[in-house]
Amino acid sequence: MPIEIRELIIKVKVEESMAPKSEVLDTNTIRETIASLCKKEVKRQLQKLKER
Repeated sequence: MPIEIRELIIKVKVEESMAPKSEVLDTNTIRETIASLCKKEVKRQLQKLKER
């Protein structure tokens, strides 16, 4: 039985920084984090379906 993911909620907090930021965003790390969270949610939904 296929599961359907109806929405993806991404929460962020945007702040204006007064000091220059030397930290560079690593897009690969961000991509891996989002993929990991999605996999966990899919597994949770599959487990929920098995319990029914």
